[in-house]
Order: sequence, then C-alpha cells, then structure tokens
Amino acid sequence: MSISILGQQKSDDNMGISIFDFIEQVSGKRNFEITVKLTFDVMSEGKQKVFSTYFDMKISNLEEFTFIIKEPEILKGIIIKYNLLTRKAEYSYSKYKVTETFKVELNQTAGMIQNITDFLSSPLFESKEVQNGIEFRPKNFQVLSRFGVQPIIVLLQMKNNVPEKIEIRNDKTDEKITLIFEKFIAKG
Repeated sequence: MSISILGQQKSDDNMGISIFDFIEQVSGKRNFEITVKLTFDVMSEGKQKVFSTYFDMKISNLEEFTFIIKEPEILKGIIIKYNLLTRKAEYSYSKYKVTETFKVELNQTAGMIQNITDFLSSPLFESKEVQNGIEFRPKNFQVLSRFGVQPIIVLLQMKNNVPEKIEIRNDKTDEKITLIFEKFIAKG
C-alpha cells in the first residue's frame, strides 16, 4: 500500500488508528490520488455472490474529481469526471463522451459529509477500538434486531493514520461491503 501525506512516504511499521491525526494531515490538502478496491459480498438467489471493482480517484484542487474504472474488464476504461466549478459531469468510454450539467451546491456536499460524521459520532452509535481499527455500532443494536431491522456495523482500519480498509456489515449474515485503499496520496 502506498501512503504519502505532506510529501513524506510513511513506513509500514508506523501503525496507528488516530482519525484525528488523519484529519490533521489532510487538512489544507487540495490534491488527492486514491486507488480503491470496492467489493460487494452479498447473497443473491440463495447464493453468495462477490463483485469487485477497482478504480482510481484523482481530486485536483478540490474542484475536479476523476474516477477511472480499472476492473472488472467489462467496465475497464470508463472515466467519470466532475468539475465542481462548472458543475459538469463527463462520462467517457473509448471514443464516446457524454456531458451533463448538475445543480449540486457545495453546501449540499459539505452538509452530507457533516451528516455522516454527526451520525457516526452521535450518542446513537458507540465506537470502540478493536484490533487495528475502530468499530462503530448502533447502541440500540438488539432493539433494532427485534424489529427486523438489520443494523450495520462499520469497521474502519487505519495504517499510518490513513484509512486502509472500511468494512460495512451486520452480525446476522456474511454479507458485507469492503473498501480497501491501496493508494492514498494527499498533496498541497
């Protein structure tokens, strides 16, 4: 895994799970290069199905967001670009290109991120340190289960104060969604 923040390469023996250190290190950074493996491990028609996709994400000046799908082969080469200033999304594959204008406001995006962080840090969730990570679990987990709701558990694993893996699952099934960050580079 390649991890580079503040222009310094981190060594694998510098382990840690501090979210605050991560936030401190990426604060003020405007350019990011991230490689992610996203895996859906779900039940479909009584059978366990696994679907994975690899993609690169490049963020330039916190204005232009580019997603390049690398796997599976059938999706390889699809590129999605979004420019925050022009509010235009460009979808391209091979020789084909489609552009679309969105009316997403910056405060909507910031509000969504704020809602997620507020939700995970609210008294509705308890967080605890587990081996090489932090687990977020609803406090009323058993009550929700009795009503047929399958509450999720979010496991965040950090390495060198950078997210290494996020796993979203529940205790009742083997189903899960996993994001593995193979590269996470933040630049000024």
